[in-house]
Amino acid sequence: MKEKKRAILVTDKDFFMHSRSLVASTLGLTLLGLAMAPTAGRPSGSRAAPALGESVWPFLRKNCVSCHDAKSRAGGLNLLGFREASSATRDRDAWESVLRKIEHGEMPPKGSPMPTDAARKTAVKAIQGGLERADRLTPPSAGRVTARRLNRVEYNNTVRDLLGIDLRPADDFPQDDSGYGFDNIGDVLSISPSRMEKYVAAAEKLARTALFGPEPLPPTLARHEARGRNIALRTDVPAEYDVTGLNLPNSLHATHRFPVDGEYVFRFHLNGLRPRGSEALHLALYLDGKRVRTADFDPEGSAAFSPDRQDFSGRTVEARLRVPMGEHWVAATTERLYEGLPSSYDGPAPSKKVVVVQEFKVRPGFPAEKLAEFKKRFEERQKEKVSTNDVRVSALEIGGPYVQTEKPSEESLRRVFVCGHLHGGHNAACTQKIVGSFARRAFRRPPTPQEVARLSGLVALARKSGDSYEEGIALALQGALVSPHFLFRIERDPAGRNAPAEHLLTQHELASRLSYFLWSSMPDEEILACADKQTLRQPEVLKAQVRRMLRSPRSRALAENFAGQWLQFRALESVKPDAKSFPEFDEYLRMSMREETERFFDSVVREDRSALDLLLGKYTFLNERLARFYGVSGVRGPEFRRVDLSGTPRAGILTQASVLTVTSYPNRT
Repeated sequence: MKEKKRAILVTDKDFFMHSRSLVASTLGLTLLGLAMAPTAGRPSGSRAAPALGESVWPFLRKNCVSCHDAKSRAGGLNLLGFREASSATRDRDAWESVLRKIEHGEMPPKGSPMPTDAARKTAVKAIQGGLERADRLTPPSAGRVTARRLNRVEYNNTVRDLLGIDLRPADDFPQDDSGYGFDNIGDVLSISPSRMEKYVAAAEKLARTALFGPEPLPPTLARHEARGRNIALRTDVPAEYDVTGLNLPNSLHATHRFPVDGEYVFRFHLNGLRPRGSEALHLALYLDGKRVRTADFDPEGSAAFSPDRQDFSGRTVEARLRVPMGEHWVAATTERLYEGLPSSYDGPAPSKKVVVVQEFKVRPGFPAEKLAEFKKRFEERQKEKVSTNDVRVSALEIGGPYVQTEKPSEESLRRVFVCGHLHGGHNAACTQKIVGSFARRAFRRPPTPQEVARLSGLVALARKSGDSYEEGIALALQGALVSPHFLFRIERDPAGRNAPAEHLLTQHELASRLSYFLWSSMPDEEILACADKQTLRQPEVLKAQVRRMLRSPRSRALAENFAGQWLQFRALESVKPDAKSFPEFDEYLRMSMREETERFFDSVVREDRSALDLLLGKYTFLNERLARFYGVSGVRGPEFRRVDLSGTPRAGILTQASVLTVTSYPNRT
């Protein structure tokens, strides 16, 4: 196995020469300037630019040159070269500094002869005009772009779309560094030794899962507790309430990641009191907004009631359910909470149980002088009403997996074995077809014959060692997954000494830019086919592909990742407002806040609305939980729907709770 892993690492000889130089090579590639379209170095200023220095020179000579000549160079500035025509572009930063100091009266310094206001304004106007003319006449230059390493989100999405499995291995990678508020800036996305080790381990796990199925996992137990919620107890029955219980504080909401397809045990932990004589409590389990299990629970289990109330403290109820692999929203609720109460509460569907009236009894020898007081307290307690909404789900434990799926998915096998799976006859031509097809999608471009040959050589290496054909393909997949052409989005300069300094992106580079911006993932087959045919740059084709990509569910990544970092609501996960000051804040409200802003931003993009709608849009997306928090009436149920805000002071993202919360508590973790 060590020999195989070493073979994987040396499949790209320019990148992985040997283990000692591994980190140096990857860091060097990150810093390497690579081509974008169009690309060149800094403007050379070779085209004729206006003689900015000549127009301002009388002012500079009279007021500035005495301190800023070749001999004095005050502040390291020599103005003598500013008379040249090229200085408007060559010394752009220095000119802007001169402009700022003259405009604000910072130069000449105090104690020196001062220019008149008219002369100062004339000089400022001349400098501004000269810089603007220079900008118009200077040929555009896109500069150079650093190789962009896939960040954690992009890595997870890419391997999901590449292999058809949602393992999310990058969740265990080191945290990505951010630059200018975003975690996809190539200049800060370096590779450390620990990250490289994670890449190698992830490649092996991904390849083997795709070809042989997930490895058996021992059952584990995760516990989600309800924190920060506040239940205002009441003894009456409201005229209207959410019968699903999802929007009541008695429920519990969590986001849970299920590592494999399999059966899982869900254990409800209950707490609280309920009036004696009530019917059984109706419990429900929701998965991704759909009710998947129900159960009735009566703490007595018979007609023998406790003296005055049912006690649910410490009681548990279990449900077993098969759940597909991936991250899911899980909710445990008490449905129809106000049904089944004793008739004295005047609630819907009252209990049919007969309440046994307890007689007042005292032990022999009870002090006679205290008898009247105790009897009065007993009678008052008999009349006392227990809260109607005190029972709640205090915790939810999820155990598993049990009876997990161990076979590979047909989708994964179809994406890899393009010659057909395990039907025999896998020859060298078929191997090259399998490896070439996978490398084309993994590298987001057609692989070179040398790249296909190196990866196919790994299959031959495995077969020579006595391993099966599938083991050899797995080794080739691992080799592709640790290649820099997979881990990085590379845009190359044209080869040759006479290659143009400025050039367009290739069609495949353009396809990658589009897909990683709109989807945070690799291009799909349709856009790769356009790149293969060299038609993607055609305006009508490009427009059609962008519209198609925006209609795809994968474009939600634009709201989750770009908008999530731009508006900073992705930090909502770590915000913890003070529970006393904000008693209504709980996990379900947090999830609803983020969902609102993601849906709102997504609608602005998909519907091609004005950018001003981000600030002024008189609509939003609400479920009942968030609508109640805002005080918006007429919204019932857990489903999000578009809500008109006309006639209300709310408008745009600046009135949305996710944005307001992270700006109010930026450092509360």
